[in-house]
Amino acid sequence: LMGTLGQVVILSSFPRDRTLKINMYISLAGQSGPLVGPLVGGALTTYVSWRWIFYINIPIALTAALLAASLFPSTTKPVRTPFDFPGFLLVGSGMGLLVFGMDSLAAKDTASSLIGIELGLAIIILTIAAFYCLRARNPLLDLNLLRIRTFRISFLTGGSLDTIGLSSVVFLLPLMFQLGFGMSAVQAGSLTFVAAIGSLVMRFFMPRLLNHFGFKRVLVTNTPIVALLVAGFALMQESLPAWIVLAYIFTFGVFRSVQWASTGNLSYSDIAPEQLARFSALYYILWQLAVAISVGLAAALLSLLAGGGKASVDDYRILFVVEGLITLCALSAYLRLTPQDGAHVSGHGTHMSTD
Repeated sequence: LMGTLGQVVILSSFPRDRTLKINMYISLAGQSGPLVGPLVGGALTTYVSWRWIFYINIPIALTAALLAASLFPSTTKPVRTPFDFPGFLLVGSGMGLLVFGMDSLAAKDTASSLIGIELGLAIIILTIAAFYCLRARNPLLDLNLLRIRTFRISFLTGGSLDTIGLSSVVFLLPLMFQLGFGMSAVQAGSLTFVAAIGSLVMRFFMPRLLNHFGFKRVLVTNTPIVALLVAGFALMQESLPAWIVLAYIFTFGVFRSVQWASTGNLSYSDIAPEQLARFSALYYILWQLAVAISVGLAAALLSLLAGGGKASVDDYRILFVVEGLITLCALSAYLRLTPQDGAHVSGHGTHMSTD
């Protein structure tokens, strides 16, 4: 709800030729969490208690609620549509079962038969939900938006694959550092947080990069690079100097930022203003779905490689190569883009305003 409402307000408040730059400022705020999270989380886990990873959200949430009450616009829609309660039940229960199933795969403490039931029911319910949403008059999720080619490519046939591959790094890299290399949570966090710095820095250059090269050329060029960087984590050694590890993770963060900023901005380029709310809801559901699949799949493959025991460093290396190949598969979708796709958002082929 928070992400959806925020995105709708931003996208509806500015013309399309300015949203690319506006999204840069929004992403700078969004990157502050990944930037300080690993460090703060590692320190809390090591020196206080892992429970404080959750307790610390209370003052943050109270502050956010007060700011939202005082600063958020209080506009209302001229025409209200009824809430899709059947769709809410179907999508909510299906996504809940899927997350529980994926979490069970990651935890490895649930019977395989129960995991199979959870995932099987999730697939059945979400399939029913998809058919329902395609037929309902005012569905919770408007799946007809997937008929828009740029949205379908940037966030389903292409975007879902690179999201699965890239999101797995956030899960696997700290595990390899801690369980494979014997680092503490603080040490692992002080290394992995550099990826967020790389993402933060690159966001300043994204408007000009997309303006100069366009979405297709950026994605077709960047996808093999970022896939190679994911697979390259397999070459990590415990004996590597810290500066090499930091430089590599920083570089990965830069190219990951290029990938996600490009697909995120391209996804709404052909969405009509009256479709923004439905687009935002579907966008976040698909994003969360891809992240859940990413972590669950990575955990399941890691457990399979380890044979039910403790995973070795070589197991992580094999998995990084697999995730790199998954990311590379997104290239086949991005090749179907045209140089003109998203040009009215990126400004490709026109002079870029510097205001």
